[in-house]
Amino acid sequence: MLNLFHFLTIAMAINLSSWKSTIPVMIFGMVGIFIVIGVIIIATYLINKAFSKKKKDTDDK
Repeated sequence: MLNLFHFLTIAMAINLSSWKSTIPVMIFGMVGIFIVIGVIIIATYLINKAFSKKKKDTDDK
């Protein structure tokens, strides 16, 4: 059992020097995701504005 624990701790070691190259890639990917979501939201808003029917006020009181 101790050998298995020792193997798992070695296999899950954190290599801090690799973070220097992976963090910028992750940040770039996250920014890209937010930009794409923003474009989808803006496109949906504009399409809704362009094709929505105007409601008429029919207050005949």
